Amino acid sequence: MSRTLRPLLTAATAAAFAALSPLASAAPVPVSPTGATSVPAVEVPSSALMSEAGNASRVEHILLKRSFKGRSTDELYRGVFGPGLERTKAAFPQVGIRKDTIGGVPVLIYEPKGGVSPTKDKLLLINVHGGGFTACFAECGGMESIPIAALTGIKVISIDYREGPQHHYPEATEDVVAVYRQVLKTVSPKHLGLFGCSAGGLLTTQSLAWFSRHGLPSPAAAGVYCAGGDASMGGDSRIIGNLLGDGEAPDPAPRGDAGLGYMAGASPSDPEAYPARDASVLGKFPPTLVVTGTRDFAMSSAVNLHSKLVAAGVDAHLHVWEGGRHAFFYDERVPEAREAYKVMATFFEEKLKDRR
Repeated sequence: MSRTLRPLLTAATAAAFAALSPLASAAPVPVSPTGATSVPAVEVPSSALMSEAGNASRVEHILLKRSFKGRSTDELYRGVFGPGLERTKAAFPQVGIRKDTIGGVPVLIYEPKGGVSPTKDKLLLINVHGGGFTACFAECGGMESIPIAALTGIKVISIDYREGPQHHYPEATEDVVAVYRQVLKTVSPKHLGLFGCSAGGLLTTQSLAWFSRHGLPSPAAAGVYCAGGDASMGGDSRIIGNLLGDGEAPDPAPRGDAGLGYMAGASPSDPEAYPARDASVLGKFPPTLVVTGTRDFAMSSAVNLHSKLVAAGVDAHLHVWEGGRHAFFYDERVPEAREAYKVMATFFEEKLKDRR
């Protein structure tokens, strides 16, 4: 286990994650006629099924986020994601990074420093980063793109799409479409993959919906990580994931149709905005890999998307990591992150095989 993570599981920190405390009363837990349950105060331990490093990483993440409370969004994202990005770059030094513009949209390109192998030079992955559509810095996609570029040897284009609060739906989708149209001029859709985490996962589903409804061919495969296809973020994990994964008391009420601020004004009946609500749109999705964790506030949304994809006849795969917080694989020091990278890489290598 990393020395930088070990101190977080000292007695002072571990006390907050001790064994389950017995309930103060043996009385039944109150349940309202609507099904709302009043949960008594209880201490929840770290998962015994997750690695020590994984549990420590979650604690570190919670404390780091709290240290930026009251700071600007830019400071928060750079402070929370910046150190992880630098560790990821150091862990996968074989990946080079360069800026470019495709279809008028700024992008970052991640590819092997020695060049892409001739057996994979026709393959391409497109990444849309996370960050809640709220001005995550340009390299936010590096924590997703670098490991996958390293493990697959496939070039990854990460799109620096427009975000809030200055921009709103569907501007991010428009940027993905602009890049995708340009890429299709030189790359066959059977050799293309699209993936993203969190807001990027939702944007992946929105882009796929746009492609199918506007006559663009679908890519060969898609990855929807720490997200689903519905911005309202309903379900149990909205409560449980926020509490156990991010150490935050969630709003007990659903986010509503407006969902993320970026989505304000989008119609809840628009299948390009809320793809998980339209079976006909989901039925046209390519093979899709869904990844989440049991302490991810988006787990319910992810599970819901997978269930609906399966019902629509899509080749959909769901992988859930025990104890994993939202975007748990952003910490390359964690064994479960390495497992997730391998699953993602293997999925795309299989679906994008160069069958010339």
